[in-house]
Amino acid sequence: MERFKTFGQFINESNQNNIVNVILDSLEPTIVEMLAATEKWFVEKFEQEFTKYDREMARINLTYDMVKSIEMYTLPTDQLISMNVRKSAKGNIEISSQIKRGENTYSFQTEAIYAGGHNIQRLHYRYIVKTSIPKTGASEISKEYSEKIKKMSKLEKLNNEIESYQVRIERTKEKIEVNSKLNDDEILNVLNSKEDSYKWPTWEEIVKRDAAKNYDNDENVFNQRREESIQSRIKFWKDMNVDSQKRYLVDYQKSVNKLIAKRDSMV
Repeated sequence: MERFKTFGQFINESNQNNIVNVILDSLEPTIVEMLAATEKWFVEKFEQEFTKYDREMARINLTYDMVKSIEMYTLPTDQLISMNVRKSAKGNIEISSQIKRGENTYSFQTEAIYAGGHNIQRLHYRYIVKTSIPKTGASEISKEYSEKIKKMSKLEKLNNEIESYQVRIERTKEKIEVNSKLNDDEILNVLNSKEDSYKWPTWEEIVKRDAAKNYDNDENVFNQRREESIQSRIKFWKDMNVDSQKRYLVDYQKSVNKLIAKRDSMV
């Protein structure tokens, strides 16, 4: 079976003298930073390990989007004169460069906007380009990326996807098992251990603050609202860390079953 080609393997097969690859080389630290941000997004969203397969797919996807945004405005013989990368006020990555074509030098600016996606295969960036350089509409390297991605072993890709889901399934089961054993007091301790956790004052403190009127000057009303708030926080924690995880587990298993069926039909 043909081996899954990593990003590093197939990018080295491209013409390194092409302006697109020259720019990609210059942007390598930025690509690494974007990949790290992608991993952070993935782990926070799904609370799962970012696997080697996830990392390869994320890198290929974000670089493919970048290539498309650059190539349609450049020619292979263009020269990169200068490049500057910075973070915008919104936290997006802005790339400013000077590109020489013949006797003329043009400005080329693009802003990478994280567009997300419902899984690692769909994750992508949008690139907003501002430039004085004439549009070429070139797509040779973009097509090369596309074709090489298509040529990745379908069976191995399926196996990697199945393995990735199975890892998530096992970790989710472990999380559900641990979290399901916590009682309300233990959950409350977990919530209160967070730095940004709201700590309810005592009734005496409320009175000192002249805030008793917010509770009809009734300590029983205050205690009831405090208890309702605490129970609401506990309920939300259970939903996020147990019930939602169970729903994730069902979805993950459905995805695995579909992938296994698809793989078995190809064997």
